[in-house]
Amino acid sequence: MTDQTEPEVVTSLEDDEGLRIVDILSHTEGHFTYAEYHRGEGEQDDWQLVEDDAAKTYTTQFAAYTAATRNVEWLMD
Repeated sequence: MTDQTEPEVVTSLEDDEGLRIVDILSHTEGHFTYAEYHRGEGEQDDWQLVEDDAAKTYTTQFAAYTAATRNVEWLMD
């Protein structure tokens, strides 16, 4: 059985209001991915996963960052 660890957040991109973020993640296998989160409203004031692009992997941090800026609309504002 393989011992899988949680990916490391290497960069977080946050909107001006602090309500949305995209994390660029480094995996122990040597690849990168990104995940988008929005802050919940009301009683659920925690981060909720919106888009998890973990199915697509990238060979570099820059490639994952570039993919996120192409696919996450608010990053281009």
